[in-house]
Amino acid sequence: MINNRKGLSWVLFARIALIVVLLTGFFSSPFIGELSADTDKQKDEIVNLIINNHVSGIERSKLNTENIDTIISSLGDPYTQYFTPDEWKQFMDMLENNYVGIGIRLGQDEYGFYVNEVFPGTPALDAGMQGGDYIIAVEGKATKGITTDELISQITGVEGTEVRITIQREKKEIKLTLARKAIHIPALTSRLFDNGTGYIRISSFSSDADELFATQLKDMQSKGLKSLVIDLRNNPGGLLDSAAGMATQFIKKGSLIHTVDRTKKETAYPINGVDPLTLPVTVLVNEYSASASEVLAGALQDYNLATIMGTQTYGKGSVQSLFTLSEGGMLKLTIQEYLTPLKHKVNQVGITPDLNVYGDVSQLITGLQHAGPIDIELSLTQHSLSINGQSFNDRFKVIREQEVIYVPSRILAAIVEENIAWEASTRSVRIGKQSDIGSFLAGEEQGLKLIDGTSYISLNEFKAQFPSFDWQDNNGQLLLIE
Repeated sequence: MINNRKGLSWVLFARIALIVVLLTGFFSSPFIGELSADTDKQKDEIVNLIINNHVSGIERSKLNTENIDTIISSLGDPYTQYFTPDEWKQFMDMLENNYVGIGIRLGQDEYGFYVNEVFPGTPALDAGMQGGDYIIAVEGKATKGITTDELISQITGVEGTEVRITIQREKKEIKLTLARKAIHIPALTSRLFDNGTGYIRISSFSSDADELFATQLKDMQSKGLKSLVIDLRNNPGGLLDSAAGMATQFIKKGSLIHTVDRTKKETAYPINGVDPLTLPVTVLVNEYSASASEVLAGALQDYNLATIMGTQTYGKGSVQSLFTLSEGGMLKLTIQEYLTPLKHKVNQVGITPDLNVYGDVSQLITGLQHAGPIDIELSLTQHSLSINGQSFNDRFKVIREQEVIYVPSRILAAIVEENIAWEASTRSVRIGKQSDIGSFLAGEEQGLKLIDGTSYISLNEFKAQFPSFDWQDNNGQLLLIE
């Protein structure tokens, strides 16, 4: 791992959605420490750091020095932040995917809050919680009508304290008492399909993510890895060192990025791989892939080492450095903008995919198909989705009307590996190539429904036009087979 520590600062890529991501999963508020009183010395120190280092080159006269908040606000920079010591600890815990709780990922549907995932080695797993369990009460108080943040605040707390949770599993209510503990969520997960396609989903670029990436790559190689899908969707970033470490698995020698500072000085960030992999790589991105995700995707794209697939990324192309303040606290300060190896601008632009694919599940299916020949068998229940026996957290809505089942048209098109287009003039969805197109008109008798901007096709109608496709519905488990 490349070490960027210089004196009291070290470089990282701010996670633009970090607080939001962890708020929806674990925390009820981003920072809860008491604010320290602003002193003249502290304000002067922050002002001097900004004047000497901020990428904008802002002049002192442009800063409102009434207090620390007004100083930071003067920059108009959402990535420059001041942290008290308590806030800083919480920020680093979030960056490293650490929190105190019971070890679950929450989901929510029209019926309430449910357990989307149970993490290994956690109180939730020890207590027997399962994916799909509904959380109907915490400490005897019903969860109906409360917000996600309110539920999270009830479940999380001080390490060693207990929380009483009532779950509903099918028609049975189960009461559990769990002791909260420190939880570390792995930054990435991997799967290997029977055809030799490996899949690695990177949720954050924490300090150990690149080492985990290397370990899981090596493990899959020993089991016959032939191609790789790297999933960076919804990954808001993290540490630059971590992204660099992953890039060295593919790039033998070159520049990861070029940085541009307040004086317009350009500096290359060199990387050197020891024994780079030579196999087909597909990278999945979306509008929430940001910062370090864009660094890795941009580098692999510029070196023609991967096909980037999905939607335009967020466009967070700036670098932050951390400064320890003499009276306590930290200043996270934007010091540079970065460009890709071929000097493409990222900030407020993003990475443009080589192949545009829309919809979470459609992207996943198309990415796996692009990586190598694979016959898709997709299984969907109320709270679980699997592809060829491998489970994923992605979901999609199915419409059931009497004996007719409708599935989003993009997913069906992805399964049969065909193009899809919307014809506004005829209000129809066209799937296939010019010489062999399936056409589905909006209307009950035509097998196409339009709901909230999404088109759904009747499975019976789809099978009639694409005979290689098949489906089954077994007691709430829907199978889609190509």
